[in-house]
Amino acid sequence: MNNKNKFINDSDTDIENSCKLIREKNILYFIREITKALVSTRSIEEMSKMVYTFLKNSYGDCTIGLAVNYPKEKKISDCFFFENNERLDFEEILYSEGSASKLLKAVLNKKEYIYEKQTRNSPSVFIGRIPSATFFAPLIIEKDVIGAFTFQIYERDLFSIEEIAVCQELIPFMTIALNNTLQNKQILMTNKILERHSKYDDLTGIYNRRFFYESFHNIYKSSISKNENSFLYLMDLNNFKGVNDNFGHFVGDQALIEVAEVLTKLFLKKGEVGRYGGDEFLCGITKISKEDAVELGEKIIKEIENLNIVYNNSGGKVSISIGILKLNSKKDLRDYFLKLDENLYIAKKSTTSKIFIS
Repeated sequence: MNNKNKFINDSDTDIENSCKLIREKNILYFIREITKALVSTRSIEEMSKMVYTFLKNSYGDCTIGLAVNYPKEKKISDCFFFENNERLDFEEILYSEGSASKLLKAVLNKKEYIYEKQTRNSPSVFIGRIPSATFFAPLIIEKDVIGAFTFQIYERDLFSIEEIAVCQELIPFMTIALNNTLQNKQILMTNKILERHSKYDDLTGIYNRRFFYESFHNIYKSSISKNENSFLYLMDLNNFKGVNDNFGHFVGDQALIEVAEVLTKLFLKKGEVGRYGGDEFLCGITKISKEDAVELGEKIIKEIENLNIVYNNSGGKVSISIGILKLNSKKDLRDYFLKLDENLYIAKKSTTSKIFIS
């Protein structure tokens, strides 16, 4: 080899090494940036798309997938796969599918798997096009497999060492991000449950007494300031104890649910409905006249009678008594309840009407 050719070869090698160093530097930079973003994200879909974009821009046409493992339900679900810049539909994978799914195999065996060249001919479960090479890895935290990851390519039959190394570099951060997402999801679900329990009666699904006060108090205050009428209803089911005593609490509970449904229907978009406690209900309404308030009470009585709730074997029907009070000042809503309770007492003792309003 003459010196000239040697010089050219050395130059080519230097350029190649320089390009390699630049590429490695860029890859390290992007890995650092994506790992920061991964750990802070709270969406599995966002996380999946982020990894897909990074790997596609770095290595060409590919598919990536992230999925959540549900060992109690024996399935992999909440799968987020991306290909051709779009999310792919992917149904859950049941444990019963076994090794037919390489993604599932990685989860169950807690191992990484690489399939090259022979991938097209091997039995597996793929989404979209059939890849030339595939990489599957479990996402493990404290010995528990919380999910799985796959990287699939099409333009080459073999992965480069760099591709696998980068995926392995990303896996711990995907695991942390997925775990954070699942924990946040669990916290949100718990908060929703707690919020529901703090607002709604467990049996009937209508407001509990405490939240009824809070909700209707604001409505009533606004109504009074606009010189609009506001009315409170306190209702009690007559002879309801007989339902529980003669037919059991399950039948009694069903009856209370039906009564709540009637009240919800009659006050729909007009007022608020709550359970005061036991077989007593509390409702509030604004923007109606005193005559309309009484007419609404009469509708309630008729609807409850139509439910045909009996309290003994002789066919005695449960009825309802209603105390109604017109609110006329800006005092606290609770301050009206002594008078409201008196109105209900008068209604229950009346032999001519089961409604008393003042």
